[in-house]
Amino acid sequence: MKKILLTAMALLTIASASAFGMYGDQDDWIDFLTDGNQLRARMDQLGFVLGNNTIKGTFGLRSQVASTAWGNILKTGTTGNVDLTTTISAGIGYTSEPFGIGIGYNYTYVHERLGVHTPVLMINALNNNLRIVVPVQIAVSHDPFNGHGVFDGDPNNIVYVHEKDYLGVSTDIQLRYYTGIDAFNAIRVYFKYGQSGFKGEDISNNLIGEGEAFAQSIGFETRFYFLNTTVGNVGINPFVKVAYNTALVGGETQVRAGDTIVSYNNGKNGIWADKSSKWDKNPYDVTAQAVLGITANSDIVSLYVEPSLGYTAQSSGKEKGAMDVNNSNTDASNIPVHFETTTGITWYLPAFN
Repeated sequence: MKKILLTAMALLTIASASAFGMYGDQDDWIDFLTDGNQLRARMDQLGFVLGNNTIKGTFGLRSQVASTAWGNILKTGTTGNVDLTTTISAGIGYTSEPFGIGIGYNYTYVHERLGVHTPVLMINALNNNLRIVVPVQIAVSHDPFNGHGVFDGDPNNIVYVHEKDYLGVSTDIQLRYYTGIDAFNAIRVYFKYGQSGFKGEDISNNLIGEGEAFAQSIGFETRFYFLNTTVGNVGINPFVKVAYNTALVGGETQVRAGDTIVSYNNGKNGIWADKSSKWDKNPYDVTAQAVLGITANSDIVSLYVEPSLGYTAQSSGKEKGAMDVNNSNTDASNIPVHFETTTGITWYLPAFN
């Protein structure tokens, strides 16, 4: 009976709830080859993992709505249409002690004119101590955003730009290595790259005519986990995080396929990041954090928190833009402590013979 456990998962994390998603986005697939059979029904996800000790498969839904902490899978818009505001994921994998390999696929619905396709490759080795996941996000659309309002410097004037022939490509590659030594138990390395572009034209008052927007970014992140300790039902695992993201072209330090290019400055009318536009220097953000990962478990509830202390330095890339040094979030609230939650049920099942 211990193999069949009905567990109510109450999850609280300062960092991110995405690592516990049903393989919905970015690095979620990293644990697929080691996850046991299970059914999940949570506020923002629904799906399963089923298989035996050699072959396993998964299918599920996970909300990708960033505007709400709870997430949703279906949403009724202002026009009365019901939108599937979610990522659909499916995958299959081969597992063994010395080696494992899997392939996955995500489709993320943005709206009726834009979706993101993400093929994923997963590789495990060294008795699952080495794990690598390579997702590639691809978004293509002739008319992705249906007119986008952008600020042109005049508070009384909003210029509407029509984007067409959009192409976005990005990747979030992750490598994890578990050493088996509690004093220095894990290393994580992330590599991020993205580029996004479209042809644009002013559809409001023809101030800028036509142009070709393009943005490109690259980023790295490392995490070092150490002093892994268990006290009763509480696990403590501190880690140090260093992250660096920079724009190669344009003003976005993290460009992802399917996202709107926000910084459209071209030095002329301040509308879009034309391929020929130049920043005074490349915009960037760099973060250094000391994080205390704490996990508390009981028979029916698991709780995870990540209190952290650190600094984030940001530069807009413009001579007139001041550098911001803080450890706060970049959301509109500017509150330095940010909570993300998800709750629901995970039903762990025995492996098939």
